[in-house]
Amino acid sequence: EDTLKHFARKKAREACHEARDAFYKCLEDSGIHNWRKGDPVPSSCATCRKGYEGECPSSWVLHFDQTYSHNKAVSRFLDQNKQS
Repeated sequence: EDTLKHFARKKAREACHEARDAFYKCLEDSGIHNWRKGDPVPSSCATCRKGYEGECPSSWVLHFDQTYSHNKAVSRFLDQNKQS
């Protein structure tokens, strides 16, 4: 039974990560490179966002969104400094 629970958790994590990646890819494909939690979700990505929020625990969604925003801000900062 422990193996079955582990498998289920692993499958759930994988589904969450796939849904998260699909949402962020949708944003990138839509030309939105500085999206933050609370910003409007483009209509073309609404289904991906709903799937992401449905597959992942809300605390994970918050963490992933904050990490995504932070990483994008750092990347923009480094790109600006390279150009200076």
